[in-house]
Amino acid sequence: MLVYPLNVFDEEYESLMKRIEVSETGTSIMRGRFETKSFMISDISTPAANIVKQQVLSLGGEAAVPAHAVNCSKPKSDFLFSLRQDKIPEFVSRMKAQCWKLPQVADFIEKFVKLQKPWFSFSHSGIDTTRPNIMGILNVTPDSFSDGGKFNSMDSAVRHAAEMLENGADIIDVGGESTRPGSDSVDAGTEKKRVVPVISEIKKQFPKAVISIDTVKSSVAKAALDAGAGIVNDVSGMTFDPETASVCADAKIPVVIGHIKGLPKSMQESPAYENLFIEMLDFFNKSKDLLLSKGLPESKIMIDPGIGFGKTLEHNLAILKHLEVFFSCLDPVVVGVSRKSMIGAICGRKNPLDRVAGTVALDTIALEKGAAVIRVHDVREAKDTLEIFNALKEPI
Repeated sequence: MLVYPLNVFDEEYESLMKRIEVSETGTSIMRGRFETKSFMISDISTPAANIVKQQVLSLGGEAAVPAHAVNCSKPKSDFLFSLRQDKIPEFVSRMKAQCWKLPQVADFIEKFVKLQKPWFSFSHSGIDTTRPNIMGILNVTPDSFSDGGKFNSMDSAVRHAAEMLENGADIIDVGGESTRPGSDSVDAGTEKKRVVPVISEIKKQFPKAVISIDTVKSSVAKAALDAGAGIVNDVSGMTFDPETASVCADAKIPVVIGHIKGLPKSMQESPAYENLFIEMLDFFNKSKDLLLSKGLPESKIMIDPGIGFGKTLEHNLAILKHLEVFFSCLDPVVVGVSRKSMIGAICGRKNPLDRVAGTVALDTIALEKGAAVIRVHDVREAKDTLEIFNALKEPI
């Protein structure tokens, strides 16, 4: 069973009701009634779904259950319900008195509405968690999709790090292996030679700089941490090398759990999901459980939905449109759309360097939807985006 927030957009309403298997009559009656605080519950017992529906309706809310819930002809159901914010405490109280795992539903919703994004309970001495942050990309590789070979010398890498810090980067994300679609992996020794000296020199020149290491290998993560990195950004969510979880837990440093389906070499060859959000949330929960089992505190975990990592354009758009789904993990959300192919597909920009405006547009949407970190190549533009976003949030 999974519980997650879900905004119901009018253009998606019909297809959503069909997916839940709501009757046509019910679909017609309930249109426009899910515009308050809405949650989706998947794979719950049908009797439990009926109980939730009764309680929600009695509190003036709305609930969409499948047609088979009337006679419980199927044992499990997915359903959607919506309540006004001020009715949620009473709903939680009622659910805690029920059975069929409904107290678990109550516990999640209670915790969810109390915690505040974009950072939830995350803590880091070098990061300002009162506002969204900028993660600047530093690829010390010869083959990254946008800037491969541009910063793979010590001088150019450190100079670019300095420029990003001056322009407002809160975190410098150093990567020594390209994970672009179609890329081949490199051995750990080569990756260490690329990233370790650069991290050491950045930390030497800028002692207060917060550096993350973008790697899927535990040995590279360990070497980078020893050199001065303070965050591990693993695009595989530790599925490529589970030992990374132990390295991070032993060091008690923050981790970004990235989502990927497949390997970078082949991940964009017809990626498919039965249920995009359910599968991604299951992925994140498994990676989180691994980290927690090794002793890493919840307050050290961030998640990244992995735009473009085993996903079609439609998948990427759904993720950004419904970023709130991933707040159900109760962790800060990192969004990386910088110069990516989805922008090229939408705008017809074949050259990644021509995708800066598209990046700014998507970053603005991600910030509005509650992203805690935007991961970017163009820090100056991202800083302007963030400053304008923050100014609009100030009371007039």
